[in-house]
Amino acid sequence: MFGIRLIVTYDGTEFEGWQSQPNGRTVQATLEEAIEAIAGARCEVRCASRTDSGVHALGQIAAFDSPRAIAPHGWERGLNSSLPPDVAVKRAEPCEVGYAPRYDAAAKTYRYYLHLGPARDPLLRRYAWHLGAKLARPLGGKPTRAAEWLNIDAMREAAGILEGQHDFRAFKTSRDLRPTSVRTLTRVAVLESYGGREDVLAIEVRGTAFLHNMVRIITGTLVDVGREHLTPADVRTLLDGGVRAEAGQTAPAHGLFLVEVELGRRRD
Repeated sequence: MFGIRLIVTYDGTEFEGWQSQPNGRTVQATLEEAIEAIAGARCEVRCASRTDSGVHALGQIAAFDSPRAIAPHGWERGLNSSLPPDVAVKRAEPCEVGYAPRYDAAAKTYRYYLHLGPARDPLLRRYAWHLGAKLARPLGGKPTRAAEWLNIDAMREAAGILEGQHDFRAFKTSRDLRPTSVRTLTRVAVLESYGGREDVLAIEVRGTAFLHNMVRIITGTLVDVGREHLTPADVRTLLDGGVRAEAGQTAPAHGLFLVEVELGRRRD
């Protein structure tokens, strides 16, 4: 057997998430079908992060074991020629047989996009949460500038409070039954005029590990802070024993991107 590691990018709009399931199109199953056509055998694909339905990825890490010895560039060309338009392999490289990216992930970076303004942008409908008149409270001035729709200073103060090691039990779903909800975030940033657009705001979160829907709940909470429905002090209270019902809504999946997975956690 030969181990192969991939960096994969995909548009999650038409996928029911990463993980294979009996009913529904998934990224894992789509990759496995393309790999089988080249390897001549079914190969299970292991990933670094099981993204949910509708979530996108710029740098998902995946790995599998193949019975055929094929050069990395051969895997890149072969897979990209057979994969559908919403999935692509950015790079392939050899790795040890049985390699599991999940246990080698030292940090993950997610980015959430918000589109602000009175009118929807059809070109962003799959990739950003539109905060229009019903969701954001205009503060006056030019309506496409982030600072005129949201209290950016308050959002940044709250983002700073979220950095570090905390109990994020108020920022997870009831489906997450893991024994501890303590996690460490090394960066929570609110980025104005993202991509050169005044009407696009990005929230970037980097951490060692995440709970189910944690980034989307953080985003919804920061949006509520920006709309002045919550305060930075409320965010601190959420970390000091708060419950899910007291935090903001879970932001829609389509605005979330898995940007990068930093490897190197394993200690053999």
